[in-house]
Amino acid sequence: MTLEARIQKHLQKLPERPFWHLPAGTPDFTSNDYLGLIHDGIIRETLQRVPPSLLQGAGASRYLGGDAEPFHTVEKEALILWGRPSEAALFFPSGLVANLSFWSSIPQRDDIVIFDREVHASIRQGIRLSGATAWGFPHNDWEAAEAKLRRAPKVPFLVIESLYSMRGTSPDAQALQELAQRYEFHLVVDEAHTTFTLAGGGSWSDIAGLKPLARLFTFGKAVGLAGAVWIGAPWLIEYLRRVGFGGIYTTALPPFVAWAIADILRRSPEWEDRRTYLEALVSKVKAVLEARGIPYQGLQGPIALLYTEPSPLPLKKLYPPTVSKPAYRLSLHAHNTIEEVRQIFGW
Repeated sequence: MTLEARIQKHLQKLPERPFWHLPAGTPDFTSNDYLGLIHDGIIRETLQRVPPSLLQGAGASRYLGGDAEPFHTVEKEALILWGRPSEAALFFPSGLVANLSFWSSIPQRDDIVIFDREVHASIRQGIRLSGATAWGFPHNDWEAAEAKLRRAPKVPFLVIESLYSMRGTSPDAQALQELAQRYEFHLVVDEAHTTFTLAGGGSWSDIAGLKPLARLFTFGKAVGLAGAVWIGAPWLIEYLRRVGFGGIYTTALPPFVAWAIADILRRSPEWEDRRTYLEALVSKVKAVLEARGIPYQGLQGPIALLYTEPSPLPLKKLYPPTVSKPAYRLSLHAHNTIEEVRQIFGW
């Protein structure tokens, strides 16, 4: 069979995956702009204030002349918001690159990584590149996770997300605390979809009373720009800096993007009303769905899966293997009004 024939055979079995944009003038219930900083022009205004000297491309990786002071400023601002005493931070061009870099270099071939099967594809691909033994457990099934911890012949890694991007669910913090009392493991938390959305812009792990080995925060969602930082012990971050191939071999973001990220992080208190409104909106939508008997999953943050087709406002429909069965992803934002929500659910 030729390569083309083989690929064509696979294509016949795969669902369509078209590029998709929101029709002009339509309320946004799709993007990850949770605080509405893009929608309301905050990001545009911030970029207009970038110093002219930074309005250029990086031209190379940070290791080959592409470094600039704004990247270090982002790392410092991230530590102010989320760091614990004596922790360090390292900036990457995206969350995907950051995850690939971490998981392909920190675990070694004789390590074991235990992961929730709903973690992001970048985590799973990074684990494959590491050569470590990977043990998945069903989503939020802590008995299954404990069974794997019990079997582990050495201290394993345990990786979870603070909010799962396709389900809108969060881990059970108490269950994790109890596991940490009974077993030794290296907890790693991807906080991409709670970055900047929680009270005070804080860390989900801190609120949950957890002490991870490392945490990932990303800037392409609620922050409204691009990039990500790993935060962890200085020895861990230094090792990642020296061997994390994604940072070493990827062209750095333009420095003006990092300047804008740092500015948005520094102004975190200004967005507290948006966080409060978003939390209230999530609670309102959850109450309506439950009262009307509309099947859904999630809303432990601003994300839900709907299993019935909503009314005329367009939502992105997801298909396996992204989700276990076809569903519509609903994403709530601080700029969504109650009237817009009514248009979806007809109440």
